[in-house]
Formats: sequence, C-alpha cells, structure tokens
Amino acid sequence: MPASLLAPDSAALRTRDDLLAQMPWAADAPGLAQARLLADYVIGRRAGELDVSGRSSEGTFSAPSDAPDEVILVDDAHGLQARVLSELTAVRTYNDRLDEARAVAAEAPGAEPIADLVDLGDAQRTESAGAPAELWAVIDAPKATHALAEAITVLHPLVTTLIVIGRSDAMSRAVNKELARAFGRVDVSPGVGKNRLIIGSRPLTSPSLTRFPRTGVIDTPATGPLTVSAHGACFSGTKADEGSSLLLTALAEAAASPDPVPALTRPASVLDLGAGNGWLLTAAMAVTGADRGTGVDVSKAAVASASETAEANGTVVDIVLADAAEADNGRSDDSGVDPLGGAYDLILLNPPFHHGTAIETDTAAGMMRTAAAHLTPGGRVLTVFNSHLRYRERLEDLIGPSEQLVRTAKFTVVESRLPDQR
Repeated sequence: MPASLLAPDSAALRTRDDLLAQMPWAADAPGLAQARLLADYVIGRRAGELDVSGRSSEGTFSAPSDAPDEVILVDDAHGLQARVLSELTAVRTYNDRLDEARAVAAEAPGAEPIADLVDLGDAQRTESAGAPAELWAVIDAPKATHALAEAITVLHPLVTTLIVIGRSDAMSRAVNKELARAFGRVDVSPGVGKNRLIIGSRPLTSPSLTRFPRTGVIDTPATGPLTVSAHGACFSGTKADEGSSLLLTALAEAAASPDPVPALTRPASVLDLGAGNGWLLTAAMAVTGADRGTGVDVSKAAVASASETAEANGTVVDIVLADAAEADNGRSDDSGVDPLGGAYDLILLNPPFHHGTAIETDTAAGMMRTAAAHLTPGGRVLTVFNSHLRYRERLEDLIGPSEQLVRTAKFTVVESRLPDQR
C-alpha cells in the first residue's frame, strides 16, 4: 500500500511535505491521514501529476489548472481537512453535528462555515454568475447511505467534482452507485494507508437524484398511525428504533396502570434528549397529553426531521439544536437563556453508545447529567439502553432512585426519580 498518491521524487510530494511541516502539532492528530490524502489529490491535480482518478497522469493529458477554485467540506469531524485545504484553496465547511462544527471552527478559523446546505444551494443558484469555475465538494463517508444521497442531491447542481473520502473497508459499492446517479464518471483512487477517495465528475444534466425528506408511517397501539419525516443523516430514518418503541410501551403501560405516577402519565411538560426523527416525542405528547414539549438534538438533520414530524401530526413542540450531553447548555451565554427551556416533569432518554465506529459511554453520562439539571423536583426520567451496559447504577448516582420497568435480551427501560427536595 503506497504512502502517498504522489510519486516519491515528485515536486508535488515536496510541496505536500512542506505544507504539513508547517503543522507539526498535527502529526498525531485524528484525521491527519485523510487530510494528507486530500492534500495529495489537490496538489497532484494542480501540478498535473495526477489524473481525475488519483493515479499518475504520465502519458495522459492533465491540465495544470485542473484543481478547485473552492472546496466545500461536508462533515469533516476534526477540522484537519479544512485546516490543510485552507492552505491550498478557499474552503467552506458544513457539519451536520453541532459538536463537530465547533471542532472545525476551532481547528480551521480561516474556513467559512455553512449553516445549512439547502440554503447554500439556493444562494448559489441565485448568484450563479459569481460562482467559482471549479467548485469541488468533499464528503466524509457517512455510515448511512441516505445521508450521502441527500448531500449529493443538494450539491450536484453546484459542483464540478464531488469526492467521498473514507476508510477503504467502510466504502461500500453503495457509494459508487449514489455518485453514479449524479455524475457521468465515477473513479476509485488507489488506497493510501487505510483510506481512499471515490470521485464523481462530469455532472449529469438529468440526474436520478433521491428526494428528501423521506416520509413514512409508524403505527403503535398506544398512538395509532403517526406520519414521520426524515432527512438523510437522521438516525433511524422513518422507522421507530427498537429502544424507543420499548420506552413508549413502558410509558403507555404506566398510563394504563391502576395506580399511575403523575410525572409519567400526566406531566405538564416533556423533554426528549436526542429527538432523532421526532417520533418518540410526538408519541409521548399524544400518550401523556402534556401541555409543553421540547426535543433536543445535536444533529441538524434530526432537528429538521423532528420539526417536520411534529408538524405533520399537528403536535406543537419546540425542537432545539443543542448538545444534550452538556448539562449547562447555554446557561453561561450572555443572554442567560437556557435553550432547553428550563425544567420538565418527564424526560425521555435514549442515549447513543457509539461515536462513529467506537463504543463510548461518556455521551450517555453527559445526557444523564443534563436530565438531572432539567428535571423538576419529583419529576421522572425514562431511560432506555442496551441491556449489557447496565446503566442503572449510573442513573442512581447522577439523577436519583431508579427502578427497572422492563428488560428484554437487548434493551432495558429504567425510571429514575429526582427527589422532591434536591
């Protein structure tokens, strides 16, 4: 496996090495391998040493100007791609996740952040006369094909080249198929280390793009059919994930209990930490009849999806873009306004335990602390989690007395109570 797309004795490789030498702090930084691969490709194309596929252009024609005037980076998780490419061309960045957008802004302050890809598309089409001649986009390969499909749908009318970058073992043929819907040529670069590029060029004039948001129906005994909307990067799409379904079942059974708990069955307010497609919050509002509901998610795709799901079902709730793992979210800003909306009688929690491909539980602990900070005295938190994680003790420590409501081989639902007096 070569260490670079560039030839060992090439001028382009020396340029690449000189660039990285200016950033010695990045030697062990996460994301360096992919940032280096992108630098190889852009410098090699600009120098005429690489063709569109990332292979040597020796013996073929490749114009020295065959390089981007501007690059849009999508979901660069660490910001190093933006930092490196900012030394080579104009860079704009879009991140679906709020925490990753902050990391990019800190790492690459010279790059211009994009709040919304759809808004970018509308603005670019309106101002097409001033658009760069060679506008490229680079997308970090997402786990969900729908996330890639929506990004391609938005970016295709704007860009001349679209590159998907990721680990070779995680780049399925689905990436090639999605690019082929929009581009007349799709190339796969040589692998460098554990990474490679899949490159779409020659945008089709009549592409077969996927429409978003997608819609579906989730039908449960507790609620009847509910319309669900989902953008590409939204977790679980238009389906009800198994954990949330079990949590709703536990909530509905509590409502039907002969000795109901008011905080579970007749709460004045409901907060869903990690709203996803909005189905669970919409269903909980229907089951409990709460007057006020708020959903929080770190993903822009989830916030848009949850808002659309609630609206489609005539449910009035607030959906907030915020990091639910930060207990003091927004409390330290100049306005003093808590974006999560204060305290709630009932909080729903279905914490993730993966970040990318890594298993981690710090996010869950942060979300539990947020729940404790936003719970009314005597209020309840319903948490669903993978049974093998055994979160009950942690819930006891961070929130208060906790009781198992239901357990299956895969998931457990625990009710935690904040004592009436803190």
